[in-house]
Amino acid sequence: MKLVVSVLMGLTGLFTYLVNRPGPAFEIATKNGGSFGVQEVRWGDQLEKYSANIQAPVCEEGICYNVNVVFNWNLIGEFIDFQVQPYDPLTKLDHKPFTLGDYAKLQSILTNHDLTFTGLAAEKLVVKAEDTVDGYSGATIEAIKDEVIEGALFTCYTLWHIANGAVVDSIRKHTQRKLDKPMIVKIMGYDSPYAPYYLIDHMSEAQFAKNLPEIIGLIRTGKGYFPKNAVEKIPEKLFARKAMQDFLVQSYDSLSYYTQVAALSKLQKVPLQPELSSKLLTHISDRNSIQNQKIIALIIKDNDREAIQKMIDHLIEKKIKLSAANYQLLQKYKLAGVDALEKI
Repeated sequence: MKLVVSVLMGLTGLFTYLVNRPGPAFEIATKNGGSFGVQEVRWGDQLEKYSANIQAPVCEEGICYNVNVVFNWNLIGEFIDFQVQPYDPLTKLDHKPFTLGDYAKLQSILTNHDLTFTGLAAEKLVVKAEDTVDGYSGATIEAIKDEVIEGALFTCYTLWHIANGAVVDSIRKHTQRKLDKPMIVKIMGYDSPYAPYYLIDHMSEAQFAKNLPEIIGLIRTGKGYFPKNAVEKIPEKLFARKAMQDFLVQSYDSLSYYTQVAALSKLQKVPLQPELSSKLLTHISDRNSIQNQKIIALIIKDNDREAIQKMIDHLIEKKIKLSAANYQLLQKYKLAGVDALEKI
C-alpha cells in the first residue's frame, strides 16, 4: 500500500509554484476560533485539487502543542492526503515523533468515514483522570483504542474533523462555481462512489446537454440508486435526443423498475422514436399495471396511429385492461379493437 505521507523537502518549490496565487480561494473557521485558508492547486489553467496549511492546537493529557500539516482534497471535497513539514514533524505524548507506521495509520484514519471515535464528543473519548488540567485528560476509552494512534488520540480527532468538516461543503460549492468540461471529465475519472452523484447534483442544464453521452455512460455502469437518480436529474428536454432514446432502447430491460418508471415520467412531453415505442410496447404485461398505464399513455400521447394500433392489438392479445383515463383517450382514434378493450 502506497504511503501517501511525504515531507516537503524536495517538493517545496513545486508546491509553492502550484499554489502561488493572490490569496486563498476561501477561508474556513475552526472550532477553536481560528481559521485556515484553502488554496486552489492548478496545473497551468486547470484546477487539480485544493490544499491548506493546517496549524491547529492539540492537547493530550494536559500537554498542549500545535500541529503543522498540509492537507489536500480533490475537487469534490474528498480528503486525499497530507504532508508534514521536514522541520516540524507530528509528535505524540512526551514529544515522541510519529513513526512511518503512525503516519500511515493517520492517512487511513483521515480517509475513513466509518470510525466510532469521530462521532463522539471530545470529552467522551477518555476516562477522565481525577485532577485534570484540561477537560480531556485521562485514558482512552477501550472501544476506540484500535481506531486511533496510541499517544495521539486528540491529534487524530482534531485532524479528522478538520479534514472532513466544514471545508468539504465549501470545496463542493467552490467547484460548482468553477465547473467546466475538463473538471467534469476529471471528476468522472475519480475512483469514488460519490463522484457521479456530485456531478448530477451540481451540473447545470447546459452542462448536462454538453456531457450527455458521458452521463449516459455513468448510468450504464452505475450501482444502487444512481441510475434512477441520474434519470430524474437529467433535464426533460434531453430525453428527446437520439442518444438518450437509443440508450433506453438498448438498456431499458436491464434498468431497475424504479429507473424505468423515472424514465417514463421524463418521456411524457417528448416525441418517441419508433424503436423506443416498440421497445416500450414489449414491457406492457399482465404483471405490472402501473408501468402498463404509463407506457400506454406515452404511446397514445405520441399520436402515431400505426403505433397505437399495434398497441391495441397487443393489449387484446395479452388481455390487459386499460385505466379509465387511457380508455377515454383511445376512443377518439376510432381504431379497430378499441371497443374490445376492457377498463380497470
